Amino acid sequence: MNKILEALITLNDLDLMIEEIKNPNYRDLGFEIDVQQKLEALEKARDEIRSKIPENILRKYDILKKRYGRGVSPIIGGVCMNCFVKLPISVVSQPHNNEKIETCPNCGIFIYWA
Repeated sequence: MNKILEALITLNDLDLMIEEIKNPNYRDLGFEIDVQQKLEALEKARDEIRSKIPENILRKYDILKKRYGRGVSPIIGGVCMNCFVKLPISVVSQPHNNEKIETCPNCGIFIYWA
């Protein structure tokens, strides 16, 4: 898998975890580490991942995240799981090993093949 794509997927997951912890309805379910420590650890990991991604891709990721609530979406069965549009045959028929960074031709979100 492309290293930048892998970093984007990880960044997306970290952003979702941070949002979950910041949610006022979040409950710590009895874990011994307090919420603030968890949040700091996730934000530190997020900063490390962001440093591995080129600035132009980060800018686009941030725009997509603001628009859709996430910046990366899987493709399952030839369908973008962000906009739920079936991708064109020309895109689906290419061999995909997640070796390059691609975007959905419909919604523009970064995509990866699950």
